[in-house]
Amino acid sequence: MKLSIVSILTLGLAAGSLAAPTAVQERDLPTITGVLSSIGTKVDALGSAIQAYNGGDVAKVQQASDTLVTAINNGNTKVSSTAALSSGDALGLPGPVNDLKDKITAVINKLDGKKSLIVKAGKGTQTYNDLTQQKAAAKKLSDTIVSKVPENLQSLAGSIAGGISDAINTGVKDFADQAPKGSKREEAAPLVDAAIAV
Repeated sequence: MKLSIVSILTLGLAAGSLAAPTAVQERDLPTITGVLSSIGTKVDALGSAIQAYNGGDVAKVQQASDTLVTAINNGNTKVSSTAALSSGDALGLPGPVNDLKDKITAVINKLDGKKSLIVKAGKGTQTYNDLTQQKAAAKKLSDTIVSKVPENLQSLAGSIAGGISDAINTGVKDFADQAPKGSKREEAAPLVDAAIAV
C-alpha cells in the first residue's frame, strides 16, 4: 500500500505523541494556522486580481502581490515569536499547509494563463521579480514553521511545508524567460533549494 507524505507525517507525529506525551501549548498552533489562513485570504485576493486582468495596467495585480508578500513576512514574524510545538500540536499542521499550497497552485495556474497579456504589457520582468520575492518570503516562513516542530519530525514536516514555496517556484519557472538580463535564472535551481507559498 502506497502512503502519501502527509499520511507518513501523520503516522510519525501520532507515534511521537504516544511515545512522548507533552503539554499542549494551545496558543501556538492557532497562531500558526491563523497565519496560514490569513495568507490564504491574500492568495485568494491575488487570484481574483489575476482572473480579472485582461491586459494593460497591472496595478491591481501588483498591489495584491505586494500585499501577499507583506502578509507572508508579517506571518513569519508572528510564527517566529511562538514557542516550540509539541508532537500533538504538529498534527494540526499538514491540513492548513496543504490547503494553502493548493490555493497557491491554483493562482499560479491562473497567472500562467495570463502570461501573454502580462508580457505584452511589458510587465513580464516585474512579474518574475514579484514571484521570486513571494518564493523567498514563503521559504523563510516554511523554515520557521519547521523549526517549531520537534526535531525528530522536522524532515517530514519540511517535505510538507516546503510545498508552499515549491508551488510558487512553478510560477518562477514559468516566467524565467522574463528574468532580468544578467540575473541567475531560478529555473536552474533545484526544487530542493526552493524548499511556496505563502
